[in-house]
Amino acid sequence: MDCLDVADLLLSDEREDDPLVDQHVADCPSCAHIAQGLHRLDRVLTATLLIAPPFELQQRLAQIALDAAKPQTPPWWRQLSQVNLTQWFAQRPQMIAAQGLATVMLALASWQIFGWVSTFQPVVGDVGYAMELVAASPAVAYLGSFQIDFQSLGIWSVVGMIGWAVSENGPVGRRIAASGLKLP
Repeated sequence: MDCLDVADLLLSDEREDDPLVDQHVADCPSCAHIAQGLHRLDRVLTATLLIAPPFELQQRLAQIALDAAKPQTPPWWRQLSQVNLTQWFAQRPQMIAAQGLATVMLALASWQIFGWVSTFQPVVGDVGYAMELVAASPAVAYLGSFQIDFQSLGIWSVVGMIGWAVSENGPVGRRIAASGLKLP
């Protein structure tokens, strides 16, 4: 290895510890002088070029970083008070038709339930007979492997909660009633 190659390796940006270069620098006074000069120059430049920014600038930069780390929008539960449900449940022709259809279906279901309840008169002996029929029928296999459909349960729970919220006792129904809005 000659002095030109060693000087190029000493001046390279990504200098690696090479035992051959270290051996040459230890043996060659010219290359040792270059290595000492580069080491001294590196120390001087590092001390003069790397300065600490002023304390006020550090504080402003830290505040900017903290502000950027915070979420810009409030969480969804704080935005619920800003939702205008009266506009969302505005009386449109489709909504009126859906409400009418739901009313007719509810009336028919109520009428059927009322008719069933008025004709059904349970007797204590019927319970034992019914249990005997269930135990002897193939329905036992279905009851043993009964699985709850959580999706359907969840959807109907949401429908029930929406119905309660819009009712007279729910928060939306009270707000609509308090605003003086008259629904047909």
